Amino acid sequence: MTALRRVFFRPIAPALLGLLAGVLQVGPPVPPYLKGIDLTKPAQAAFADWPSKELRERPYWLNWSTLSLQRAVLFNQPIFLVVTVPWSRSAQRMASEALADPVVWRSLNHDYLSLLVSADRRPDLYARYGTGNWPAISLLLPDGSPMLSQANEQNVALPISVGPIDAKGVLFNLGEGRKYFDGWQNVLQGVSQVYEKRVDLEEATPGTVSAKSIDPVVRWLLGNIDAKYGGFGPAPKYALPGLMEWAFLRKDQGRGSLIEPARNTLKKLAASPLYDPRDGGFHRMAAAPDWGSIQYEKLLEPNVELIREIVFALKEADDPALRDALRSTTRFVTTVLARPSGGFHLAQVADPSSPDGGGYWKAAEADPAKAPPIDKLTLAGPNAMAGAALLRAGALLGDPALEAAGRAALDLVLARAVVPGRGVDHVIESEPDRGRYLVTQSKVAFALLDGYESTGDARYLAAANDVAMFVLHHMKKGKETAYRDHLPIGLEFGLLDMPLLPMQDNARFARVLVRLAALGLFEEGRSTAEAILGNYAGDLAVRGVRALEPGLAIDELLSDPLVVTLEGPVDDRRTQALRRAVLNVNHGWVVIKTAQGGAPAATLAWKGATRRATDPASLGKQLQGLVEGGAR
Repeated sequence: MTALRRVFFRPIAPALLGLLAGVLQVGPPVPPYLKGIDLTKPAQAAFADWPSKELRERPYWLNWSTLSLQRAVLFNQPIFLVVTVPWSRSAQRMASEALADPVVWRSLNHDYLSLLVSADRRPDLYARYGTGNWPAISLLLPDGSPMLSQANEQNVALPISVGPIDAKGVLFNLGEGRKYFDGWQNVLQGVSQVYEKRVDLEEATPGTVSAKSIDPVVRWLLGNIDAKYGGFGPAPKYALPGLMEWAFLRKDQGRGSLIEPARNTLKKLAASPLYDPRDGGFHRMAAAPDWGSIQYEKLLEPNVELIREIVFALKEADDPALRDALRSTTRFVTTVLARPSGGFHLAQVADPSSPDGGGYWKAAEADPAKAPPIDKLTLAGPNAMAGAALLRAGALLGDPALEAAGRAALDLVLARAVVPGRGVDHVIESEPDRGRYLVTQSKVAFALLDGYESTGDARYLAAANDVAMFVLHHMKKGKETAYRDHLPIGLEFGLLDMPLLPMQDNARFARVLVRLAALGLFEEGRSTAEAILGNYAGDLAVRGVRALEPGLAIDELLSDPLVVTLEGPVDDRRTQALRRAVLNVNHGWVVIKTAQGGAPAATLAWKGATRRATDPASLGKQLQGLVEGGAR
C-alpha cells in the first residue's frame, strides 16, 4: 500500500493543491452589498465605510403589501408612497429626473421606506391616495395612515402630498416630513385615526330619487355651457361619457334642452387639438379652456367612451364630421392599441422624447419609427367597454370588421377575466390581478349586457347576470344600500380599511340592474337600483359634470325604455339586419331582447303599445307610429 501511495499519490497531490488554491483565489462572485469589503480585516474596520455610495444612492422600491408595512413598523420608518402611471409625461419626467437623483435616494433610504404603486392596477389605492397629479406622492406613517398637516389654504388637517416637482423640492419635503414625524409622531398617529373615521371622499348626500333630484343637474349644465369652446365650465376639457346618451333619452321624453349642447360639445371636441386626424383617436385632456396645455397620452377608455357618445349622436342626427371622427377613432383603437390575439392595450403613452409629450403628434409628418410606445397593460373593464362600443359602431357604419373586433374583446374578457360565481379579475395581462373592484364589475357587467343586445349571444347575458349577483352578494356590508369600491383580500391597512361607496361606479351598477330587470332576469332590479341611487340624489348639482352618470341612471330608472324583442335565428342574415336596424333607431333609451325561433321579426313595445316589423326599412315608420300613439 505504501508503494502504491508513493507511485500514484505523490505526483497528484501538488496538482490537487494547485487546483484548490485556484478555486479559493477566484471563489464565487462577491454579492453587491459586500463589494469593496476586505473580509481579512476585523469587522469594525472592514465595515467602517459601509454601506457604499452605490448602495446608499440607488432606489429600493417595495410594493404595497403586508410585509412592506411590517418592515416600516418594525424600523419605525415613515413611508414615501408614489402612486403613478407610465403614460403621463409629468410622471415620466419625474421618474427620470427627481426620482432618479442620487441625493434624493440617499435621503429616502436613510429616512423613509419607499413604496411604488400602479394607479391602473390598484384603483382602490388611487381612490384614497391619489391627488389628481401624476405622480401622486404622499408621506405616510409606518402603518400606512396619512401624515397630516394644517399648512394648506383651508388651514385644516389634510394629508401631506406632493405633485410633480424637481429634486430640490423633493428633498425639502423629505427633510420637513422627517422632522415632523420625529417631533410629533404620537400626535400624528392620533390625529390620523380621527381623520380616517370622519373622512368621506365622496361626500354623498342622500335624497329621494325623482325628477327633482336631476333637474338641478340639467340646470347646472345649461347654465355652465362654454358656447365658444364647447363643454361646460372653463377647464379642463375632456370626454364627457353619458352626456349625449342622456340628452337623447330626455329628447325621447319631450325634454330636448341638452341635445344642442351635447352635440356642440362633441363637434367642438372633434375640431379641437385633442382630436388626432392623422393617426386617429383623441388625446386625454386639455388643461386650458381654449383646448391648450394638452396631455398627449391616448388612452383606450376615453376613446371608447367617445365612440359610444358619437354613435348616439349619429343615431339622433347624422353629421359628416362626427362620422369621420368615429371612423378615425375606431381605426386608432383597432390598430394602434390592438392586441395580436384580440382585445386592446391600455394606452399609447405621451412622447417621452419631447418636453410636453406631444412631439410625435406635432411633427409635420408621421414617422412610425418615432411613435411613442404602447402601455401593454390589459384591463378587463376598458376591454369590455371597447367591445360593446365597437359592436355599436360596426352596426352604425356597416363595418363587419369592427363588429368582429368588438366580439373578440368581449370574448377575451369572458375567457380570461370573468370567473363564474366570483366576479371579474381586474387585470388580464401582464401579471394578472385577482383583485375585485366595483369599477371593473360594473363596467364589465354593463358592457356584456350591451354586447348581448348587439349580438343576441346568450353567453354575454348569463355572464352579466352572474357578475351582478356577485356584486349584490359580496360587495356591501350590513344595511348599506350602495356598494363598496373593492372586496378586501387579506389584512387591510392605512386608508384601505376606510369604506368608499363611489358614486359613479354605483350609478353604473344601478344601470346594470335596471337593464337586468327590463330583460326579465332580476325582478328586484329597479327597486335595488333606486336604493343605490338614493345615496347620492340629495345634491347632485354640486358634482358638476361628475353627476352625468348618476343623472343618466336616475332618468333611465324613471323612464320607460323602448323594448324591442327580436325573433328568428341569431345567425340568420335577416335577423342580423333587423338587429342592426334596431340598434340604429332614432331613440335613445332602448332595451333589446332576443327570442330564439320563428321567422325574423322585431316587436317594438313602449308605454303599453306595440308594433311589429319584419323589414328593417320599416322600423323607423313603425317606431314613429308607436311614439306618436304613445304621445296621444
